[in-house]
Parts: sequence; C-alpha cells; structure tokens
Amino acid sequence: MGRKLQSKQMSKKRNQKEGNKFIQQKRKELSNLVDKVLKLTSIFQATGTVTKSWEHHLQIEAIIKEIINIEAPLTKNEQSQRKLYLEKYVSWLHDNGAQFDGVDICDFDGYELGLKATKEFTEGSLILTVPHKVIMSEKDARDSELSTFIKIDPLLQNMPNITLALFLLLEKSNPDSFWKPYIEFLPEKYSTVLYFTSEELAELRPSPVLESSLKLYNSIARQYAYFYNKIHTLDLPVLNNLKEIFTFENYRWAVSTVMTRLNNIQLEDRPTTAFIPLWDMCNHEHGKITTDYNKELNRGECYALRDFQPDDQIFIFYGARPNADLFLHNGFVYPKNQHDSLSLALGVSSSDPLREAKLGLLTKLGLAGITHYNLYKTSNPISAELLAFIRIFNMNQEELTEWSGQSVPGELVSAGGAGAAVDARAYAYLLTRCRLVRAAYKDAGDAGDADTSLHRNNIKLLKKCEVQILDNAIEYLRNVLEKLPTAEKA
Repeated sequence: MGRKLQSKQMSKKRNQKEGNKFIQQKRKELSNLVDKVLKLTSIFQATGTVTKSWEHHLQIEAIIKEIINIEAPLTKNEQSQRKLYLEKYVSWLHDNGAQFDGVDICDFDGYELGLKATKEFTEGSLILTVPHKVIMSEKDARDSELSTFIKIDPLLQNMPNITLALFLLLEKSNPDSFWKPYIEFLPEKYSTVLYFTSEELAELRPSPVLESSLKLYNSIARQYAYFYNKIHTLDLPVLNNLKEIFTFENYRWAVSTVMTRLNNIQLEDRPTTAFIPLWDMCNHEHGKITTDYNKELNRGECYALRDFQPDDQIFIFYGARPNADLFLHNGFVYPKNQHDSLSLALGVSSSDPLREAKLGLLTKLGLAGITHYNLYKTSNPISAELLAFIRIFNMNQEELTEWSGQSVPGELVSAGGAGAAVDARAYAYLLTRCRLVRAAYKDAGDAGDADTSLHRNNIKLLKKCEVQILDNAIEYLRNVLEKLPTAEKA
C-alpha cells in the first residue's frame, strides 16, 4: 500500500514537473510572438497607404491567431448561455437599489437583448434609475489594487477606457467580485471590427472605414502586447492576478465591452468613464439625449425619449455620431442616421507648384493639418471646411495672391464668398471626385439577406448608407453647378 502511495506521489510530481515545463515552453513561445506583434504594430504606424496597412494587418492577424491558439486553455468561455444569468442579474439590481418598474429585459429581432416597456411611459417621464453603488467606473479602478499599476504606467494614466478594460478583467477573475452578476450577464463576444476576419474586413473596400478598422485592430493588438510584457515582467501583486486571465481573446472582449457600453458621467466634478448596468441595455434610436447622472441623488437616470407603449422596445439616443463610428465602436449601423457622414481623403499634392500658397491660405483658416473632410447626409452635404478646401485647391496664382492678402479670409467658408469662377471649378472638381468614389462602390448590395452573417450584414448596411450620401452629394453638386453663371456642365 505504502509503495503504491509513494508511486502515485512520484507520478504526480513528475506530471507537475512536465506541466510546468510545458507552461514555460509555451510562455517562451508566447513572448516571442508578442515581441513580433510589437515590432509589426510599430511598422504599421509608420505606413502611409491603406495597401501597406493591409499587408501589415495580414501579418499581425496571422501572429494573433497563433497567440489565440496557445492561450486557448487560459481563455474560459463561461458565458455561452447568457440568459441563465438573467434572474440573478435582475435580483442583484433590485437588491442594490436600482428602480425599473415597468421594464423587462427581452429579446428583440435584429437587436438581441434590449429593454421592453411593460407599462406606458410618456415622453420625458422617468423610466429607470441606477444607483452609484452598482456603477463600475475608472474611479473604482483607481481605488482598487490596480492603483499600484496605474501610478507607474503612463498609458493607464492617460487612457481611462483602457484602465476600465483592465479593471473589468481583474473583476472577472475575482469570484467574489461585487459586480459578478453584471459581468456574468455581459455578452460573450461582440460585433465590433476586433472580431472581424481579414476576409470580412476586405469586404469593406472601398469604404474609408477599412482604414479606420485596420488602425483600431492594430492599436488593440499593440496594447495587448504592451500589457502582456508589463504583466509578465513587473513585480506587482495585482499583475500576478492578471497573468492567467490576460489573453488576447479576453483583452479583445474587455475592450469591446468598454467600446460598446462606455458612458461618461460627472463624478467629483470631472468626467468619469463608467459602465452603467441596465442603462447600457438600451438600444439606439434617433432623438435627443435623455440620460443623465443626478449628483444630488447619486444615481444615473434614464427618461423616455418619446412615448412608449406596453411591449415597445425602449430606446435611447447615443448622440450625434456617424455610422462609421457606430460600426467601429458599437458594432451596428443605423440606416435612419440623420447625423451620418462620409469621410473624403483630400490634400494638396507635394508636386503642386502652388502648394505653398495653398497651404498658407489653408493655415489661416486652421485647415492645414486636416487630411479628411466630411460629406453629410443633409440637404447641403458640404461642410464649411470642405467648401473652403475645394475653393483653395482650385484657385490659380492670381486668386491665391488676392485671398492671401486678407488677414482671415472668412468669406471662403460662406456660400458664394469666393466668386462664381472659383466656385465653378471647385464644385466641378468635387463632383468629379464624388463620381469616382461612387464608381468604386459598384453595387453596394442589398442588406439583410437571410444567409448573411451579422458582420457582413453590417458591412453591406454601412456601404449602402455611404452610397446614399454620395448619390445625394452628386445630385446637390449638379444642381449647384447648373445655377452658377460660369459653370461648365459636368
């Protein structure tokens, strides 16, 4: 009996030794891959074209896939049945003072989970309140054991959203976390571009959002590599607690949670980044801001955006944000977005013989450093900044000299301020540019196909909205040119 027990103990020790050797080998392999990610993301930041950025993205993505495979045993997917935690989550909210009488959490087609009215709410009436106690903020992070890391890390000191993401991971790894019911009920994954495959990202072409998506993915990959090295080299107790949970998959999840649920509230007379449970279950609809933090009552408050009847989904307004921003950071597209816009990359060529004069005039208007201008989804899609740029870009030497003589040539941003001749060239130039961009989209496709994935459906919706902006701008420019006395028909 004694020999068998001794044999088992020796076998156990041998297995532990082999396991430790395996872990050490994997850690070494991970460290090498992480160093490659740091190097590649640095090169990415120095590239100047989307084509080069795409090539670097494919290299970064390939390494990230290797990292995800190695870290798979450390990435636990415990939230695959999210609805199982609903009752516990609702009880936790009630027990801690949240008030939401007449509100249920339900599934909605096209939205997944949202808030449903079970009674009538008139516009402007109070729908729910969330006490400060259940709000998770960057202040909680600064007051936690994470503070020792925050004090020595410049990235965390200057980026509260990243601080909140790390704090979320720390609380997720804590079985006794006060916020455990909230964290358990969070989505398992998101529809942000951080979860897109390269094949899906490629379908964004020719949308300018492709470049933004590559930059975002690169930034998060670089952050992961940066914190991985910090966590595994610095001797801080809190970092030991993060070692087992800090994987790329988990960091991507935490960052996406922040991006899709981030709120800025006034705490201690300063804006504070925070998660507001229940409030963050509301989906987006056009309207006005009807959410606020009541400092006197120390709670978040949500008021009715409009009248809501029983069984209606309760919406809030996320703010005046274009679909490019909603797509990137929230993982959805809002087709009825009245604040939508399309970014055009415009600039003065280094080979332009009038470059210095044009840049000088742009500098006077504060536009010298701007490389992207927006077309809007409005009756007049051209912003004052874009109007000034296309006028200056299309001026001849004599016109540039004349306008440069003014201290602040403010008329360049007003209708008709540059004269019919300049405007004719400017509007014709922009019309040609819009037509070229529009032609690159070809057929934007019909969104909402039954066999289309959520990612691809969002891509189709985004491009369809961008095409509508271009078509509207083209029609507007044609009408303007027809009314100009010296216009050349385009």
